Amino acid sequence: MFTIFFRHKFLSVVIFGLLFLSIICQVMLGVIFYKLINDADNMPTTENKLLKQCKLKFINCHKLNGRMLNTSVYVDKFISKIRIMGISLTRLSHLAGQLMMLSVLVTGISICVSLAGGDTLFQIIPYYLVSILGLYLYFSISGIVDISGKKNLLKTNLVDYLENHLLPRLELENEAGKNEMNSPEEKETVLPKEEPSKENILIDYADELEDLLKEFLA
Repeated sequence: MFTIFFRHKFLSVVIFGLLFLSIICQVMLGVIFYKLINDADNMPTTENKLLKQCKLKFINCHKLNGRMLNTSVYVDKFISKIRIMGISLTRLSHLAGQLMMLSVLVTGISICVSLAGGDTLFQIIPYYLVSILGLYLYFSISGIVDISGKKNLLKTNLVDYLENHLLPRLELENEAGKNEMNSPEEKETVLPKEEPSKENILIDYADELEDLLKEFLA
């Protein structure tokens, strides 16, 4: 019964290849989010490049704007910009679904080709089995991986760290910097003593001589 796959080798390879790539995309997404969630639990000491980049951009935005107005939106944008081999995580998830549907489409084409070649309904049953089992496997893995749930958990961890740990520290540093600028240390300025000039000395001598002459004449 399964000899039909060998009689249509090209179509069979395409069907199983698309199904395999679809499952690989799902598993890859699950592994990526799992690692990010684990690393997000230790944000202060994380060595994950993506999470370190998230912290650095947050600090820079805070310094430029004075305060991060909406941390949730910032985290959403950060997650949407994560790329794997130039493909965003959202597109990779959509790609997995499209590959699965292409596998079903090629299976339908294979059935039409087989019927046109004179195969009976019993002989094309393997194609139906592959489609049904492929869809079952795809949705089973999707449920196990739970991309949406892992994405929300990652967002919760990042927002919690940025708002409840990093942001208060940045606010304290900002207030300390403002206090230092507004209250400069008072320094005593010592004015140099003015040395008497020669003209002042001559005037003093003249006044003394005049006083002596007045006393002498009196």
